[in-house]
Amino acid sequence: MRLRALHVAMWVLSRFATDVERESIVGDLTEEYSLRANAASSATALKWVLQQVCASATPLLWTRLTRAAWMATFGVAVLAYIAVGVVELLVNWAISSAGTSTYNLLGLLVMFPLVVLVGYFAARFRRRSAALLGTMMLLVVTAMTLWSSESVPLGYRIAFFLVGPAAAFTGGALRSLRPTGP
Repeated sequence: MRLRALHVAMWVLSRFATDVERESIVGDLTEEYSLRANAASSATALKWVLQQVCASATPLLWTRLTRAAWMATFGVAVLAYIAVGVVELLVNWAISSAGTSTYNLLGLLVMFPLVVLVGYFAARFRRRSAALLGTMMLLVVTAMTLWSSESVPLGYRIAFFLVGPAAAFTGGALRSLRPTGP
């Protein structure tokens, strides 16, 4: 039973450690467990190992998360989403100052290439960030549709589901295109 608990504890700790740290951390703890089990008892040694695993799990997990590439991708997608929001604000301000209605097809037509551009540059920084941007936009539009009490024309609502995410995905796809040689 104790040996199984030791293996489970080592497995859990190895999931938190990075590939570089994993072997040395598990090896050191296993070696120390053996020394403590021979000197005292296996129950005391197991208790010590479990304390070490509990104390090490949070710092190891934090290190793993801060080194993860997905954090950078998520950060770029969030910045791109903010950029889209600023662009949308400016486009809506320009259109509304021209005296047209708030729900205007022109706004969507102007926004599409601008969001494509934002998605393109996001994908230049982090390859999957444009897809994440499109997903974020789709989730936000869905949430706004479900929980908003504002009366929005159905056609405009449907277009909003399609235009923003499609533009972000298109920008990411354009980034992946490579020019062919002569």
